[in-house]
This record gives sequence, C-alpha cells and structure tokens, in this order.
Amino acid sequence: MHRLVYVTYLLMVASAGVTFIFLEEYESDFGIPAWGIGLISALSFASSVFAALAIAPYGDRGHLKLLGALAFIAAIGGNLWIGYATELWSIATSRALTGIGAGLFSIVGRKALIGATTDDSGEKIGGFISAAVAGFILGPAVGAQLSEWGGIETPYVVIAVLLVVVAAPTLRWLTSVDIAVTSDATLAAMWPLLRSPGVRAAVAVQVAVFFNIGVFDSTVDEYLTSLGVSNSEVGLLLVIIASPLLVMPRLTGRYVDTHPRPAIIMLGALALFVPIVLLIGFFEGLIIFTVLAFLQTAMESTLFPAATRVVVNETGAEKSAIGTSLIDAAGSTAGAVSAFVAPVAFDAAGGPIGSFGMSGAVAALLLVIAWWNIRDRDASRA
Repeated sequence: MHRLVYVTYLLMVASAGVTFIFLEEYESDFGIPAWGIGLISALSFASSVFAALAIAPYGDRGHLKLLGALAFIAAIGGNLWIGYATELWSIATSRALTGIGAGLFSIVGRKALIGATTDDSGEKIGGFISAAVAGFILGPAVGAQLSEWGGIETPYVVIAVLLVVVAAPTLRWLTSVDIAVTSDATLAAMWPLLRSPGVRAAVAVQVAVFFNIGVFDSTVDEYLTSLGVSNSEVGLLLVIIASPLLVMPRLTGRYVDTHPRPAIIMLGALALFVPIVLLIGFFEGLIIFTVLAFLQTAMESTLFPAATRVVVNETGAEKSAIGTSLIDAAGSTAGAVSAFVAPVAFDAAGGPIGSFGMSGAVAALLLVIAWWNIRDRDASRA
C-alpha cells in the first residue's frame, strides 16, 4: 500500500511538469512578461516553503491523515483552476495552490515512509524522489499530447480526476502506518538543528540543487524553444535528461544507508555537480545541453538521498518531518528566488550563460560552505 504514496506524489508533481511546458505559451499568447513567468515558477517553490515551515511539526505529532486530506483538497482544487486560468493573478494563485498541495504531501509522504526507524530512510526517500521526478517528466510528455487533443486545461483536469481516485485509499493507509511520534515538535524546534555542522552542510547542498532547479524550471522551455524544439520534443528531452533520477536515487539511497560517512558522498557529488552546471551555461547547443543535463541529474540522484540521510542521522525518526522539511524549506526558498530572477538573467545575457552561469557560481560557493562545515564536524569528533 505504500506505493500509493509514490503514485499520489507523482500526480501532484506532474502538475508542475505540465505547467513547465506552457510557460512559453503564457508569455506569448497571454502577454505575461518575463518577470510574471518567473513569478509563476517561483510561487510553486514559495508555497512549499510555507508548507515545510508551518505544517511539518504536525507531521511529527502524527496528524498524517488530516495533512494528507488538506494536500488533496489543495492539489485537486488548484489543478481544476489552473487549467482555465488566463491572467497572471489567476495562473499564479492556482499554481501556488498546487504547490501547497505537493508541499503538504511531501511532508506526509516522507514521514510515513520513514516510519518508526531511520534504518533504510535513504532508500525509501530515494524512491519518493524518483516518484516526484517521474511525475515531473511525465507531466510535460503526457500533458503536451493531451493539450493538443483537448486544450491546455485537459491535462490538469485529468490529474485532478486521478487524484480523486487515489485519495481515499491513500488516506486509509496513512491512518494505519506505524510512525515515530513526538509531542514537542514545533517550528521553533527546527532552528536548534542548525547547530549541527552536518545539518548546515545538508542545507547548503539542498540550496545549491534547488537554486539550479529553479533556473531550469523557469528558463529551459524558453531556451529549448529558441533552439527550435517543440513542446512534444521538450517532453521527450525531459525523459532522457531525468532518466537517472528515475532509477538512481533508490540505489544511491541504499548505498548511503550503509556508508559510515554519507556526508563525504554528498560533498563528492556536489563537487562534480558544480562544473557540470557551469558548462551548461558556457556551451550552447541541443546535444551538449542534453548530455550535460543528464550528468547533472545523475549527481542530483546522489545529492538528494545523501542530504536526507545526513539530516535524519541527527533527528532520528521522531523529528524526521521537521528535519527533512528544514532542508526542503531552504531549498524551496532558493528555488523560488532563482526561478524569479533566472528569466531576467537569461534575457539580459541572451542565453543560458546568464541563468546557468549564475547557478554554477552559487553552487560553487555553497560547496565551500558545505565542505567547511563537514570539516569542522569531523574535527570536533576527532
């Protein structure tokens, strides 16, 4: 039954993937400016921050069914609205609703999968990540086909209907799952976690990855369109680019679960991630973009479960919701900022050097910060 969590999260993230392929149409057909496109992308991240900070403590207190129900309401309502939205305020607001739904369910899903012990948390969260990526790449691929058949609103309506179908059995499972519960989980309890150098390093890694995701989310459709790639071809390219994230996170998660120093794996993957992102900015062209983006997602497949494992080693199962939500909030904040500014940087520089060059520079700085914190942690334990 836990697979229902994967299916539900896949559907909720698929909505974001569908929006991804319509950003160029919003700009050209509805007259939405570049900053508006950035806002639409950023709100999905920003709404997830709200969910992570305000709602995560209730996950550690055991209120999974209530939070899951709220996630379904927000996701279903947002999808039914966004398909028919044509103005900036309505597109942005409905996008925020779908983001809140996905953000709420990410808290619920992680807490339920980790359960009462953190022993195999890297592998379980790796599977959760793969489900999210599957949704993001299936969203554009299937959404492009459905929109050609029935209009922009069709893929959103289909997602909403499928969410209605899986809602009841998913909520029943959330009620029965065995989890570690604590009564002292609060928003204030998040901040002492930052005293841990390992948690600070994981935050830096999450910020680096999500900053780049925000850049990707808000500018790649424009970039690929400028190279003559159609919406259907964008969907196919996303399948190729994201394929490592469909398979690797569960495997790398299993590896970091058994490794004595998961933080070292995390740093090594980020050290490879930085030059790959910079090269995307400096070398334009469809083939080189596809190759480099594929390598980038391979690094992300290690970074996500490794960062999660580092954090839950500090929190235990009891406070895994606030611990994992802390790094998610930091990452989503970075994604919101970069999604908002990246289209402007892309247009100002006349290409990906503006957006991905910026992202690579930020990731390089965060690599130094993460390394410094891990070094301090290891020195204090020596």
